[in-house]
Amino acid sequence: MLAGTAGDVAARLRELVGTTGADELMVVTQVHDHAERERSYELLAREWGVHPG
Repeated sequence: MLAGTAGDVAARLRELVGTTGADELMVVTQVHDHAERERSYELLAREWGVHPG
């Protein structure tokens, strides 16, 4: 489980990928509100470099 800012989580995911050699990640955000969950994914995607804007 990872928690923190989008930057913190992206950095930890990069470490995980570097350690494991994974070529795919599955992210699940445990937030009840749909709009907040979408926002969480958008922030992480932007930090990861796959979301425009």
